[in-house]
Amino acid sequence: MSVTRMMARISIPAIMRASVIVIVILVTSCAGSPGPVTVTLAPDPAGSERVACVNLVAALPSSLGAGLGRREVRPASPFVAAWGSPPAVLSCGVPGVAAGYRQDVTLAVVDDVGWFAEDRGASVRYSTPTRRPQVVLILPASVQAFDVLVTLAGPVRDATRATVA
Repeated sequence: MSVTRMMARISIPAIMRASVIVIVILVTSCAGSPGPVTVTLAPDPAGSERVACVNLVAALPSSLGAGLGRREVRPASPFVAAWGSPPAVLSCGVPGVAAGYRQDVTLAVVDDVGWFAEDRGASVRYSTPTRRPQVVLILPASVQAFDVLVTLAGPVRDATRATVA
Protein backbone atom coordinates (compact mmCIF):
# COMPACT_ATOMS: atom_id res chain seq x y z
CA MET A 1 0.00 0.00 0.00
CA SER A 2 1.39 3.40 -0.94
CA VAL A 3 1.96 6.17 1.58
CA THR A 4 -0.65 8.30 -0.21
CA ARG A 5 -3.29 5.58 0.19
CA MET A 6 -2.33 5.07 3.86
CA MET A 7 -2.61 8.80 4.54
CA ALA A 8 -6.01 8.85 2.85
CA ARG A 9 -7.22 6.14 5.26
CA ILE A 10 -6.05 8.00 8.40
CA SER A 11 -8.69 10.44 9.49
CA ILE A 12 -7.90 13.94 10.69
CA PRO A 13 -9.21 13.18 14.20
CA ALA A 14 -6.82 10.21 14.42
CA ILE A 15 -3.89 12.45 13.44
CA MET A 16 -4.97 15.03 16.03
CA ARG A 17 -5.24 12.36 18.74
CA ALA A 18 -1.78 11.06 17.88
CA SER A 19 -0.39 14.60 17.93
CA VAL A 20 -1.92 15.26 21.36
CA ILE A 21 -0.42 12.01 22.70
CA VAL A 22 3.02 12.95 21.38
CA ILE A 23 2.73 16.43 22.90
CA VAL A 24 1.66 15.01 26.28
CA ILE A 25 4.62 12.60 26.27
CA LEU A 26 7.03 15.39 25.40
CA VAL A 27 5.66 17.74 28.05
CA THR A 28 5.70 15.13 30.81
CA SER A 29 9.18 13.90 29.91
CA CYS A 30 10.54 17.46 29.91
CA ALA A 31 8.76 18.52 33.07
CA GLY A 32 11.88 17.90 35.14
CA SER A 33 12.50 15.70 38.09
CA PRO A 34 10.01 15.37 40.91
CA GLY A 35 10.32 17.72 43.84
CA PRO A 36 12.25 17.12 47.05
CA VAL A 37 11.84 13.95 49.09
CA THR A 38 10.40 14.68 52.53
CA VAL A 39 12.22 12.79 55.25
CA THR A 40 11.06 12.47 58.83
CA LEU A 41 13.22 11.35 61.72
CA ALA A 42 16.58 11.66 59.98
CA PRO A 43 19.38 10.16 62.06
CA ASP A 44 21.72 12.48 63.95
CA PRO A 45 24.89 10.51 64.73
CA ALA A 46 27.59 11.87 67.03
CA GLY A 47 31.38 11.85 67.12
CA SER A 48 33.28 9.76 64.60
CA GLU A 49 30.05 8.28 63.22
CA ARG A 50 28.86 11.80 62.39
CA VAL A 51 32.03 12.50 60.40
CA ALA A 52 31.82 9.11 58.65
CA CYS A 53 28.20 9.75 57.63
CA VAL A 54 28.90 13.23 56.29
CA ASN A 55 31.75 11.75 54.24
CA LEU A 56 29.56 8.89 53.00
CA VAL A 57 26.67 11.09 51.85
CA ALA A 58 29.11 13.45 50.13
CA ALA A 59 30.68 10.48 48.28
CA LEU A 60 27.39 8.99 47.06
CA PRO A 61 26.77 8.97 43.30
CA SER A 62 24.43 11.31 41.45
CA SER A 63 22.62 8.27 40.03
CA LEU A 64 21.93 4.70 41.08
CA GLY A 65 20.92 3.71 37.55
CA ALA A 66 18.21 4.38 34.98
CA GLY A 67 15.43 6.50 36.48
CA LEU A 68 17.31 6.83 39.77
CA GLY A 69 18.83 10.31 39.64
CA ARG A 70 19.73 12.05 42.88
CA ARG A 71 17.00 14.16 44.48
CA GLU A 72 16.93 16.90 47.06
CA VAL A 73 15.96 15.91 50.61
CA ARG A 74 13.81 18.10 52.87
CA PRO A 75 14.51 19.02 55.48
CA ALA A 76 18.11 19.01 54.30
CA SER A 77 20.27 16.51 56.16
CA PRO A 78 23.92 15.60 55.72
CA PHE A 79 22.97 12.05 56.77
CA VAL A 80 20.28 11.28 54.15
CA ALA A 81 20.28 10.93 50.35
CA ALA A 82 17.49 10.09 47.91
CA TRP A 83 17.22 9.01 44.27
CA GLY A 84 14.39 8.38 41.80
CA SER A 85 10.61 8.30 42.00
CA PRO A 86 9.32 6.55 43.98
CA PRO A 87 12.41 7.39 45.96
CA ALA A 88 15.19 5.17 47.17
CA VAL A 89 16.33 6.71 50.46
CA LEU A 90 19.65 6.06 52.21
CA SER A 91 20.22 7.09 55.82
CA CYS A 92 23.55 6.91 57.64
CA GLY A 93 24.00 6.67 61.40
CA VAL A 94 20.73 4.85 62.07
CA PRO A 95 20.75 3.60 65.69
CA GLY A 96 19.88 0.04 66.70
CA VAL A 97 19.32 -2.85 64.31
CA ALA A 98 16.33 -4.18 62.42
CA ALA A 99 13.80 -5.98 64.61
CA GLY A 100 14.13 -9.20 62.56
CA TYR A 101 17.92 -9.27 62.59
CA ARG A 102 19.71 -12.04 64.48
CA GLN A 103 23.47 -12.53 64.64
CA ASP A 104 23.20 -15.99 63.07
CA VAL A 105 21.34 -14.74 59.97
CA THR A 106 23.17 -14.83 56.64
CA LEU A 107 23.59 -11.38 55.11
CA ALA A 108 23.67 -10.66 51.39
CA VAL A 109 27.30 -9.62 50.94
CA VAL A 110 28.00 -7.29 48.03
CA ASP A 111 31.63 -6.14 47.62
CA ASP A 112 32.42 -6.76 51.32
CA VAL A 113 29.28 -4.98 52.60
CA GLY A 114 26.72 -7.22 54.34
CA TRP A 115 23.11 -6.18 53.83
CA PHE A 116 20.14 -7.45 55.86
CA ALA A 117 16.94 -7.33 53.79
CA GLU A 118 13.41 -6.92 55.13
CA ASP A 119 10.50 -7.09 52.68
CA ARG A 120 7.97 -4.35 53.39
CA GLY A 121 5.58 -4.91 50.49
CA ALA A 122 6.07 -1.88 48.24
CA SER A 123 9.66 -1.48 49.46
CA VAL A 124 12.58 -3.43 50.86
CA ARG A 125 14.62 -2.15 53.80
CA TYR A 126 18.32 -2.97 53.54
CA SER A 127 20.54 -2.34 56.55
CA THR A 128 24.17 -2.92 57.49
CA PRO A 129 23.88 -4.28 61.07
CA THR A 130 27.53 -5.42 61.08
CA ARG A 131 28.98 -2.01 60.13
CA ARG A 132 29.31 1.27 62.04
CA PRO A 133 27.86 3.69 61.44
CA GLN A 134 24.89 1.66 60.31
CA VAL A 135 23.45 2.46 56.89
CA VAL A 136 19.81 1.88 55.95
CA LEU A 137 18.50 1.91 52.39
CA ILE A 138 14.76 1.89 51.68
CA LEU A 139 14.41 0.71 48.09
CA PRO A 140 11.17 0.48 46.08
CA ALA A 141 10.44 -3.21 45.48
CA SER A 142 10.26 -2.50 41.74
CA VAL A 143 13.95 -1.54 41.59
CA GLN A 144 16.64 -4.14 40.82
CA ALA A 145 18.42 -4.24 44.18
CA PHE A 146 21.69 -5.90 43.16
CA ASP A 147 22.74 -3.12 40.78
CA VAL A 148 21.97 -0.47 43.42
CA LEU A 149 23.82 -2.35 46.18
CA VAL A 150 26.86 -2.76 43.90
CA THR A 151 26.80 1.00 43.18
CA LEU A 152 26.60 1.84 46.89
CA ALA A 153 29.06 -0.80 48.16
CA GLY A 154 32.28 1.19 47.57
CA PRO A 155 31.19 4.40 49.29
CA VAL A 156 29.56 2.47 52.17
CA ARG A 157 32.61 0.20 52.63
CA ASP A 158 34.99 3.19 52.54
CA ALA A 159 33.02 5.31 55.04
CA THR A 160 32.02 2.64 57.56
CA ARG A 161 33.90 -0.02 59.52
CA ALA A 162 33.05 -3.68 59.99
CA THR A 163 32.12 -4.68 63.54
CA VAL A 164 32.71 -8.42 62.97
CA ALA A 165 35.64 -10.25 61.46
